[in-house]
Amino acid sequence: MKILYFIVSIIFILSMQGCSSKKIEVKETVVVFPSAPAEPRIAYLDTYKGEKEEVTKLNTLDIFLGETIKSKNSSPVIIKPYGVSIYNGRLYVVDTAANFVYVIDEKTKDVSYFGRSGPGTLGGPVDVSVDGRGMVYVSDTRHKSILVYDQQGVYQYAIGDKLVLTHPTGIAIDKELNRLYVADTKGHNFKIFDLETRKLLNTIGKRGVGDGEFNFLTNIAVDIRNNNIVITDTQNFRIQVFDKDGKFIRKFGKVGDRAGNFARPKGVGVDTEGNIYVADSAFNNVQIFTDTGELLLYFGYAGYTEPATFRLIAGLYIDENDKIIIADGFTGRAQTFQYLSAKWKEKNPLEYKKYKFVEPKKEKLKEDDNIKTVEKIKAENK
Repeated sequence: MKILYFIVSIIFILSMQGCSSKKIEVKETVVVFPSAPAEPRIAYLDTYKGEKEEVTKLNTLDIFLGETIKSKNSSPVIIKPYGVSIYNGRLYVVDTAANFVYVIDEKTKDVSYFGRSGPGTLGGPVDVSVDGRGMVYVSDTRHKSILVYDQQGVYQYAIGDKLVLTHPTGIAIDKELNRLYVADTKGHNFKIFDLETRKLLNTIGKRGVGDGEFNFLTNIAVDIRNNNIVITDTQNFRIQVFDKDGKFIRKFGKVGDRAGNFARPKGVGVDTEGNIYVADSAFNNVQIFTDTGELLLYFGYAGYTEPATFRLIAGLYIDENDKIIIADGFTGRAQTFQYLSAKWKEKNPLEYKKYKFVEPKKEKLKEDDNIKTVEKIKAENK
């Protein structure tokens, strides 16, 4: 009994010692675009790598309990993210190298994942989307279908098969119409599915350069104002816009190395005001256009660790509150940003004041790091 009392006392003392240690204050990183004195439009929020903050030292209690640095850092890190989404305070990140989906709590940064084993094991996941009930949809190029999971990451069923889908990549859900849109990259078209019946409603497009035709389309987004479908027509170096039923409306963009041009457009998203965001993996930035294709702003530049820097930028998603999540493929990060819309500023006056007078890091536009010449782009795509 005395031995038990002694052990309990030691553990209590050591735990109190750990709790009384001085906390390290982390200086908040505030980055906004564009630079002051211009009105800030985009604010950097946070970076997620898959694991919580890395443990580099063990305290006395850890040693007493037999913990190791390896055991304390047991959560896996993101290797090569592509598809991203946000739902109810949870970030969903598809790791195309590890072949599963990370689920990260925005506030606590607690990490879980699904699709790694058992029913619903992923073979070639690319993109992720969440419907109004919290069901999670993941495109899989190897299974040639969209795999569906509940909020706990338990596999439910699949939509589509090899008879319908050739190479499903980017996906988007229209929560109002209860529809799933799938970019079929090697089929050079996109599919419309009814989520209730899981049946294919329509197939839009073929390979070509004309209106409504595609050359390796990759990503897809929905404009919640009017249910329009916005698609990255990657190797035609343009964005195409369709109505909810797949009728062509407009296109914009061309290959080039100037602002407003495209080199390798990938992720696409639409904010609540209808502005279209396009992530370009060659430029390492995001360009923002009006819904008719007029360039408004761009943010981000080449880098590996700093906020709003990217290497092989990939998927992009914007939620109903104009929160933006971006996958940075080469550095294994997912970064979040906020579009400072008029509605957001009205709801968050104190936060807006914090961003109002910040001088952000200036965008770096070096040809070697950010923008490839037209000649290089054409040569690589022959």
